[in-house]
Amino acid sequence: MIQLDKLLKGTEVAEWLDCSVQHVNRLRRRGAFPGIAVGGMWRYDPADIRKYLNAQRGNAA
Repeated sequence: MIQLDKLLKGTEVAEWLDCSVQHVNRLRRRGAFPGIAVGGMWRYDPADIRKYLNAQRGNAA
């Protein structure tokens, strides 16, 4: 179950991934991880970002 008080803002995800907010938005649109629209702003479940990072780690050569 998603805990709304623990959802991350796009800026927080960008900081975590060391990328721009625009790149976070592109990743979401491409389906790399889901986002949740809350009050016109996108929020992200930290568990989904961890899954994405783990998948990227497995793809690194």
